[in-house]
Amino acid sequence: MPIEQTHEPLKLDATQRADLVRRVMAAWFKSGGTEVPNEASGVKMRLGLAYVVLHGAGGLLAVYRVRTDNLGLRVMKRWPASVEK
Repeated sequence: MPIEQTHEPLKLDATQRADLVRRVMAAWFKSGGTEVPNEASGVKMRLGLAYVVLHGAGGLLAVYRVRTDNLGLRVMKRWPASVEK
């Protein structure tokens, strides 16, 4: 079993969170996503790392990890189970 690492917590204010969700939605549609994300989408923190989770009518659409150094985004193929809930 892998060792859980705790990273220095990323501090995000409301405008940064809204900007991250907007950027992830743009990336979702640009990559060919057709389902529209709903209001349940947002930023979740886990062990100091930030994830942007997109939810749609059919369930979880995508999870993007936020880089701590430059707030860059990376789509996740596998994500922590605690991020889904």
